[in-house]
Formats: sequence, C-alpha cells, structure tokens
Amino acid sequence: MAKPTPVRGLVPATPMAKAARALLGARLADLQRHLSKLGTGLDPDDIHDARVASRRLRATLMLFGNRKRVRRADSVVTKLQDALGDVRDLQVQIRAFGKMSDRQAPALERTVLRHVREHLGSRLPEATEALKTEIPRWGKRGTKVLGKLDGLAPKGKLGGHRLREALVDELEKLELKVIAAEQDSSPLPMHELRKAVKKYRYALELIEPAMPREVGEILGSLVPLQDALGTLHDTDVRVELVDNHAGVSAEAKDGVLRRLRGDRDRQAQDVLRALEVWEDEAVALRAQVLLTASPLRRGGGRRAADHG
Repeated sequence: MAKPTPVRGLVPATPMAKAARALLGARLADLQRHLSKLGTGLDPDDIHDARVASRRLRATLMLFGNRKRVRRADSVVTKLQDALGDVRDLQVQIRAFGKMSDRQAPALERTVLRHVREHLGSRLPEATEALKTEIPRWGKRGTKVLGKLDGLAPKGKLGGHRLREALVDELEKLELKVIAAEQDSSPLPMHELRKAVKKYRYALELIEPAMPREVGEILGSLVPLQDALGTLHDTDVRVELVDNHAGVSAEAKDGVLRRLRGDRDRQAQDVLRALEVWEDEAVALRAQVLLTASPLRRGGGRRAADHG
C-alpha cells in the first residue's frame, strides 16, 4: 500500500483551517497521482493505491465538520471509491481462485474453481467500463466540489480537543467492535471490525504530522490487525462465492469449501492473535492518553459487555 505524501510544518497548535486545507490538498494530489497511473490495463496494484487514496481523502473531510458542502464532497469521492473497489475486488478474487487451481486440486474441484472464475470474469467488463466512465466524471466534478470547501474555516487546532474528541469517539466504536469479534469470530462481526479498523486508521493518520511518534506506536499494532482482517474477509467472500456459484456437484463444492474453511480457521486465529497484541501492548490505552481522557477504560467496556 502506497504511503500518503507527508505534510510538513504541521504541529498540534496549527489552526485547523490551515491544517485541513493542507491535508486535503495533499490527499487530493495523492489520489490524482494514482489515478494518472491507471492505464487501459487497470493494473490491480494501481487500482488498490487509488482506492486507498480515495479513502484517505474522505477521512480528511471530517476536519471540515458535518456541513452540506462536506457531505456533497464525500458523496462524490465515495462514487469514485466504489467504482475502484468494484474492479479491485473482482481482480483479487479472480487471482485468488486462479492460485487455488494451481495447487494441484482434484479435477472436480478445479471445475468448481473454473465456474466461479467464469462468474467473476463475466462481471469484470461491466465494472471496468463503469470505472472508466467514473474517472473522467471525477475529473470534472471532484476538484470542483472539493474546491468549495476552501471557504470553510473549521475552528480549533490540529491537536485540539475537537479532533481529539472525534478520534476518541471512533476509538470507542472500534473497541466495541473488538469485543463483538472476540465473542463471535463469524464473518459479520469480523467484517464490521475490519471497517472500524480502517476508518480509525485513516482518521488517526490525520494527526500523524503533528504527533508522529505517538501515532506511529499505535499504527504499529493497528496496521497488522487491518491486514489480518483483510485476508480473512477475502476468504469469507470466497466461501460465499463458492456456495452460490459453484455450478457442479455438491461433493466437489464441499471439497473446495473444506479447503477454504480450513484457511478461514487459521486466518481467524491470526486475527485473534493480532487483537491480543493490540491489547497486550495497551495500544488502545495509549491512544486514550494521547487523544485525551475517555470514559472507556481498558477492560472496563469488556466486563460491562460480559455482564450485559
């Protein structure tokens, strides 16, 4: 994953109006750079980098507050992000099922895998065309709608209580998702945790220019957790695809599902171990100290949930 362009000169006392514009400009430039790399082949890695850049751009919008112009900008960026995601997700799964076929799978199982790849491949042209339509549309609308944010002057400072409180709120939502996933490692709780981790990561990156050491410590445990959750989610998607689009005998489909579910069991354990690292190193507690006091204390929310 490509790293965001560093924004120099930001400190905790930087006025939010200045910091927000600087971060927005940097994140927009990152997105435009990655979009410019997308050729006719739509390389999966380039699409991934552009998709992540669009997520980071959306995260910066929170700095401008919940206003109509901000919501409009978020809607426009989201359409581009979704178009990138539709292509990227298909590319990931087509490649993954291809690798499964290369593992000397039995003939019937290879037939299952071929059926699923054909189903995914049939969806790829439409998703690709939609993305190729959305990119020039973004070129016309994106910078225009984001430019309308220049007139906004959000209050406070980059390291001030407003942003800290917003990040504390996100942290508490994340901790609740952690509790749910530890109690139930099935696809839905893990998927919800994955979304919360991504949202918190990209929001937290906003204050990294002002507090690089502190944020770096937190990301050191958060990023591996995000990676483990992403791997698990991709496998959950594959299980669902085989269940719904195998197109052959139940025996062959069950053989592929056994392999996938074995992978999933190991990956779920990887996620749970990553959660232990997150907690054992007290990353959440350090984040609360960094972001100001929070009513959620390490272990307190978990005990309350256990007795609820």
